Order: sequence, then structure tokens, then C-alpha cells
Amino acid sequence: MRMMKRRLGRGFILSAAAVCILSGSISAAQAALVTYSFTGSLDNPSSPLLVSGSFQLDNGTVGNGGVYNGAVTGFTLKFGPVGAAIYESSFIPGANAVTISQNVPLGFDRWALVSAATGGPIGVATPFSFDLRLDQKGGGLNPNFQAPPSLGDLNGGSARWRLFFEDVDGNPSAYRGSISTLTAVPLPAAVLLFGAGLISLVGLGAGGLRNLRRTQA
Repeated sequence: MRMMKRRLGRGFILSAAAVCILSGSISAAQAALVTYSFTGSLDNPSSPLLVSGSFQLDNGTVGNGGVYNGAVTGFTLKFGPVGAAIYESSFIPGANAVTISQNVPLGFDRWALVSAATGGPIGVATPFSFDLRLDQKGGGLNPNFQAPPSLGDLNGGSARWRLFFEDVDGNPSAYRGSISTLTAVPLPAAVLLFGAGLISLVGLGAGGLRNLRRTQA
């Protein structure tokens, strides 16, 4: 009887340890890189184009005064007619940050992302910066939480993007537009890790049952 209790206790400890390790691993995965996808439009009434893209945040970045330098780790932006992309810009290292501003004079709080950008030239101009601004009317954004607010929480505010270009003389220009959808992309790695952890726990449970049967025999 004493040996059976010892084995059962050992199995419980192993199972508990596995749960702790699994929980910690999933939390670490979820607290690292999070990808968001968005769709929208380009401000060009004479030639309406669809816009799609994504950005990636490291939500473990430590902020200071609502500024999270280095939080942006990737983005893509595409625009073109339905089913095609006539232009694409993407992330490069540089000024890549999330900024949360409260009590903006116009009466809203702003969640803003900025990233250095690269891509092919349009005429004589090449992209150098991308930004995305979510303005929540009436305020209420948490400056210590860098995840973007949902579009439904903007209270009639705005969701806008801009891609900046400059020519060989440094003269700036920009494409701009609105964002109509914004969603977080699930992390497949976390799901796989959770499944692997469940399999491990099942294995530990089966081993405990085998030990119990041997002891009873």
C-alpha cells in the first residue's frame, strides 16, 4: 500500500509539473509575437483599389510613457483590384514603434503604429515609412497595453493607414486610405504546443495506471 501511494504521488507530481511547463510555454508563446491582418481601401475615388496587409507586434516590449520602441517586428501592405496586387510594401528595421496618445486636442485617444518600409518605386519615388492610426473618440485607451483597439471600440473615430514615399531629392508624397477590418491571427504554434502537452499528459496518466495495476497484481 505504501509503495502504491508513493507511485501515485510520483505520478501526480509529474503530471502537475507537465501542466506547469505547458502553461508556461503557452503563455510565453502568446506573450511574444502577435500578428494582425487588416483590409481597407485607398483614397482614390477615380480608381478605387482594395487594400490588405498585416503587422506583427512583440507584446512583451516594455514601454515608457505610452511609447513602445521596437514593438513592431513586421508588416506587409498590398493594394490593387479584386484578386490582384499591383503594389506591395513591407517591413525593414528602422523606426518601428507603437505609440499611445491620450487626450489628443481633437477629443480622441490615438493608437499609432509606425514602421520603416521598403518596396519598389512608383515613378521616381520609393517608400520609406508606413503608419497606421486608430483614433478612439472620447478617449479611454490604456497607455500600458500595446494591443490595438478593435474597430468596434473606436466610438465613431477613425482607422487610417499611410505609406510615405520620397523621390531622389527627398521630396515626400504619400498614399493613404481607410481600414475596414482588423483581426488578430491565431498562433498555430501555440495550438500545436497545447496538443503536444495534452498527449504528454495522457501518456503520464497511462503510465500511472499501468503502475497501479502492477501494484494491485
